[in-house]
Amino acid sequence: MTLTQIVTDPLFVAGVVGVAGLFGAHYRRGRSSLKHFLIRLLLFTLFTGLMLVGGVVPYDPGVMVGSRFQRFFAGSLEVVWWLAAAWLAVGFLRAFVVWSRQPRESKLIQDLLAALIYLAATFAIVAHVFDLPVRGLLATSGALAIIIGLALQSSLGDVFSGIVLNIERPYRVGDWVILDDGMQGSVIGTNWRAVHILTGSQDVAIIPNSVIAKAKLINCSSPTRLHGASIRVKLEPSLSPTAGCHLLKDVLLGSTHILRTPEPSVTIKDVSAEMIDYELSYSVTDFDAVSRAQNDLFDRVFRATAAAGVRFSPRFAGSSQRGDSKEQAALGIPERLLEGISLFSTMTAEEKVALASHMERKEYQPGELIVKDSTVLDTLCIVSDGVLVASEEDNGREIELARLGPGEYFGELALLTGESLPARVTALTRVVIYEISKDALAPLLKARPSIVEELGQSLASRRLAYRSLLDHHRHVEQHEERRSERLTAAIRRLFALP
Repeated sequence: MTLTQIVTDPLFVAGVVGVAGLFGAHYRRGRSSLKHFLIRLLLFTLFTGLMLVGGVVPYDPGVMVGSRFQRFFAGSLEVVWWLAAAWLAVGFLRAFVVWSRQPRESKLIQDLLAALIYLAATFAIVAHVFDLPVRGLLATSGALAIIIGLALQSSLGDVFSGIVLNIERPYRVGDWVILDDGMQGSVIGTNWRAVHILTGSQDVAIIPNSVIAKAKLINCSSPTRLHGASIRVKLEPSLSPTAGCHLLKDVLLGSTHILRTPEPSVTIKDVSAEMIDYELSYSVTDFDAVSRAQNDLFDRVFRATAAAGVRFSPRFAGSSQRGDSKEQAALGIPERLLEGISLFSTMTAEEKVALASHMERKEYQPGELIVKDSTVLDTLCIVSDGVLVASEEDNGREIELARLGPGEYFGELALLTGESLPARVTALTRVVIYEISKDALAPLLKARPSIVEELGQSLASRRLAYRSLLDHHRHVEQHEERRSERLTAAIRRLFALP
């Protein structure tokens, strides 16, 4: 054959199209599945037409007449045709059946279906190209499969467990799961053999699919990402169970880290002569928020019980805490409130008693306005019972800034520096507040001027948190030492101190 005859031979052109399709597929890898499939379809149609024109029918097991090279070349084209048909079917699968935009778990099913398609193409090549009996091959391959299956029993168990898990989908990438052995973390990936879980200690645990399939699994992210949690608090029975429930319910209402729906609750789990066991149940937006909410609740429980004069139940009999409890119970409510305020932590016991004698008790009902925004208070207000809401108005909408519970206080900036309070304070529940006036604090500051610097330092750190809250966490460059000096000077001017 001349060069012109070779170049114009349909089978030669078909071979060129096959090579071009191979390189084109490599170039288009990772692009749009639909466009990729259309290109495959066009190349496969052209390749099939050229083979039929050249007298080669790939699905006909007949022997082609010609030289040995021509028969070899035609047979090779038939093998390529069957592989191209499988290639086209896989492209159709990825373009229309399982979209590439689905989560990564679907890749396992894609690979499984693609493997079955290529396996069918292999048997078709054996039957139609090599003209061999498929039944004998299936019998031989079955025996071989049994031997391989026994040798790879563990790995195949992981593979088939992975198939079941991806069909059932008890979890997805990004879900937080807890296994029955205590292992927990966020699912970051799945494959044929195992599940990859990022634990709370930022380590990656690789767990075989067969272990996951047999384990009891809790998906904390399904059906929603809301997560319920609870803490236990054991208090001495100095308060009645009903009063204890009321105190701890105010703690739950005062926390901004938990959800209002479903409603948090307090349940009495046990009562004895030594303690009353309470369980505080609540919900958070996500499993990651559990630790933050728990820390906030424990802090609020500590302050609320200190303000109410209630002690935690001692863990062991004969604990020295009982003596402290009696001393704490002997204090009045104003003295207990002052004990829990860091602003007055440097005062002596006598100074606190003198200041407590001038504290005034006030009571407010739910929904009652306590302080208007931009008000310059002349009193320091300490919450003894109930929950307050601090809010501000932004573009006609009222935004909640914080909630204050028993043992918390407000108004110290206005009292000590004359600054206005840029928030509205409203009673969420029935509230009892004890107030310290400027006139009650002035004699104490004049008698011991050194306390002014101590108040200035405490007020500086307090103001930093206050600014962060009211300014919506905007970044402001802070200079701690200079701020403390300015606040100390402001206190001296306000109280006419030297």
